[in-house]
Amino acid sequence: MDSAGRFLIALALAGAAVTVSSAVLAQAYPVKPIKMIVPSPPGSLSDRVGRLLTIYLSQSFGQAIVAENRAGANGTLAMETCARSAPDGYTVCMTDGNIMTLNPYAYAKLSYHPHDFVPVIHFAELEQSLVVSSALPVKSVRELVELARSHPGEVTWGSAGAGSSMHLYLEWIQVKAGVRFNHILYKGPAPLVQAVAAGEVQVTSLTTGTAAPFVKAGKLRPIALIAGQRRSAFAGDTPTFAEQGFDLDFRNWLAICFPKGTPPEIARRWNEEMNRLLADKGFLEKILSSESFTLTGGSPEDMAAIIDKKLKVGAELARITKLRYD
Repeated sequence: MDSAGRFLIALALAGAAVTVSSAVLAQAYPVKPIKMIVPSPPGSLSDRVGRLLTIYLSQSFGQAIVAENRAGANGTLAMETCARSAPDGYTVCMTDGNIMTLNPYAYAKLSYHPHDFVPVIHFAELEQSLVVSSALPVKSVRELVELARSHPGEVTWGSAGAGSSMHLYLEWIQVKAGVRFNHILYKGPAPLVQAVAAGEVQVTSLTTGTAAPFVKAGKLRPIALIAGQRRSAFAGDTPTFAEQGFDLDFRNWLAICFPKGTPPEIARRWNEEMNRLLADKGFLEKILSSESFTLTGGSPEDMAAIIDKKLKVGAELARITKLRYD
């Protein structure tokens, strides 16, 4: 046999060895605790979901999974930490729609791109509603727009800060409907919720679960779901934006990913465990009790396709709202 033939055989054997070693790695994994980076502060809604995942998945994998909060800079700190982590399967990252599909357009310089990560699973979408103070005489988006048009700059719209989803929805409606609201900023969602429930501010957007007790108490009125064509099981007969003639369908969502270079077998294993968890009755009861999520699931390829689709929506939303974080 000549040298070229021996080289080809050696190359084939090396490839087979890599395939076998990857398979063995996936079967043995994990052999030590796993760190889950959570891009929000302790006690936040996504943090509570992340910690619930660590409890259930620690049992599935037979190793401790420990949540590590890396809040700040609209999720960029968490994703930068994730991107710099060793791609060995022992750092897994929780992320969301704003981080992956708005930040690339909101920052002039961003140290990561959504394609810098290995997708695992898109597993939940946030159920969000546009709500008004019960004292405000409107019951639809159209009526709200007409009120704002007849009283320019007088109807108050509260948000949890510049660049928050509440702020983006405000800017989007102002541009699309040609009206102007009075934007009132609050230091986070907690004071905003209390303000709108007390009638200090007239309009905002909240998750259906956050709004529910105030709706039941008669303090808030939901007038639209930010949910494409599909109504929510948690919001009764509240119509969607689309049903009222508006094409806004940008909800935040939750997903899992790994640093680029993580073996695909490990990502696939996590995908399988996550899809199994999304069918677990005990887990479902706990996560759905917040009345704030629609669970999704699917393959890593599904998540990659969602990111690419939502990047286009994010680009349009950032353009319309002139969104800048830096």
